[in-house]
Formats: sequence, C-alpha cells, structure tokens
Amino acid sequence: MTKHIAHIEKRALIIGVIANLVMAISGWAAFNLSGSEALLLDGNMSFILFITTLVALKITEIKSNKSDIFPFGLYVAEALYSLMKGLLLLGVVISAISSNSSKVLSYWQGAEIEPIKTGVIVYYAIAMVVICWGLSFFYHRQNKRINHNSSMLKVDQKSSFIDGILSASTGVILVVIGFIEPTSTFSPLLYIGDSILVITLALMMITQPINIIKEAFVELAGGKLQDTESYEDIKSKVESKFDAQTHHITSLHISKTGSSYLVVIGLDLTKLNPNNQSTLINKKTQLHQELVSSYPFIDIEMILT
Repeated sequence: MTKHIAHIEKRALIIGVIANLVMAISGWAAFNLSGSEALLLDGNMSFILFITTLVALKITEIKSNKSDIFPFGLYVAEALYSLMKGLLLLGVVISAISSNSSKVLSYWQGAEIEPIKTGVIVYYAIAMVVICWGLSFFYHRQNKRINHNSSMLKVDQKSSFIDGILSASTGVILVVIGFIEPTSTFSPLLYIGDSILVITLALMMITQPINIIKEAFVELAGGKLQDTESYEDIKSKVESKFDAQTHHITSLHISKTGSSYLVVIGLDLTKLNPNNQSTLINKKTQLHQELVSSYPFIDIEMILT
C-alpha cells in the first residue's frame, strides 16, 4: 500500500516538475516581450512550484523510511515542505506588492515608464490557464486515488489552482487594457495597469500561503488534526471500538504530521482491570486494521493517565 502511494505521488510530481518549468520559462519570456510585471509574478510563482516539487520528489522516497534515529519515519519532512513552500509563496506575494506599489508611486511622481505590450499576452494566458488548471485537476485525481493521503499533492493542487487564477485574471485584464486609447481618461492604465492588477491579485491570494503555513505549523507542533472530516471519521471509529465508560477513556488526541496520523487514547489507570489487557490489545489491533485502509500511515497508542 505504501509503495503504491509513493509510486502515484512520484509520477504526479514528475509531471508537475515539467509543467512548472515550462510555465516559469514562458512567464519570463512573456515578461520580456510585454514588459508586464504581472507576467513576471506568474513566472516566479511557477518557478517556486518547480523548485519545491523537486524537493517533494526526494521526500516521497525517504518519508516512510524508519531507523533507530527516526523510528516513526520522516513524515515531518512533508510538513516542513508545506511550511517552506508557504513561506516562499508568501515571500513572492509580498515582494510583488512592494515592487509594484513602488512602480505606481514612481509613475505618479512623473517617472517615465514604458507602456505594456499586450500582443503576446492573450496566447500566453490561454496556454497557462490550460496547463495550471489541468495540472491542478490531475493532482486532485491522483490524490483521490490514494484517499487524499498525500499532503504534498494537496498543497500542490491548491498552488496550481491559484497559479491558474492568476494567469486567467492577468490575461483578461491586460488584454482589455490594450484597447485603451492613449488620449483616454484611463490612459494611465497603459503604464501601471499591470501593477495595479498585481497588487489586487496579490492581496486576494495572500491568505492561501498563510493558510498553508498555519496548517504546516500546527502539524509540526503536534496539534489537533485540522481536517474536521478526517478527525470525526477517526474519532467515530475509536468510539465504536472503545466504549468511554467501559474502558474508562479519559482523553483522545488525533494529530497528523505530513501523511502520517497519530491516535493517542488515554485510559484511567486507577480503573483499569488487569484482566482486560488482552482485550484492549485486541481492540487496538482491530481498530488499526479498520483505519489503515483509509489512513495507510497511522499509529495508535494507548497511555495510562
């Protein structure tokens, strides 16, 4: 099962590497031809996805390896991957807001700025939207095949979808700007329209990397599983095997690190019957067998409180 998941992850990520490299080079080329800062942002976003996907490929090979130093595997690498990717995306978004705000300010202070050349943009936008949303859908389908057990594919699916929105919005608005007459009231948009667009899109997108960072931080800190659906599913299966009153359960903690889940069941030591130990162990084994079909990387621990 674990090899099957790793195989699907690796195949999906290899396709992602190729697609993101193509989009990064296309974005930079379109920026040089048009002078649009929005296309530079698009290219930079794709390049970050390219670099981080290369890292993700390595993580798929090592995350399930267990050793004396890492007895539970290296699933924490997945959470670190999500954290670093979120930070990089946030950095690009903040940098885009800063540089384009400076461009707008310089224009209003009288600086000479070259107008945007929109000829190539429509072709670029169509191609990028098809690739981005196609890749996002592909990631989603591949993750669905493994019951959404890949946190890396989940993050990449969101990132590619955001990149597609960026490309679509950029293309439509910049093409419209290209029809503005130099003598029109809206003529300033010929020079700073793309910068205003970048600032607007960046402000709309900024919550996405922040959410990625937040979820990764919770995982690294060993916090409660944030996916409500998965949490309730695991909780209901635990409760079906362990009656709170009969087995004197005092606590239940469910957490996730990367694609690895940890379920910790607290039992009241003062009320524990020594004769029931074998029953508890059997129930733990049955629970693990039931959960592992949906959560291949899961550990169940029982502690005395």
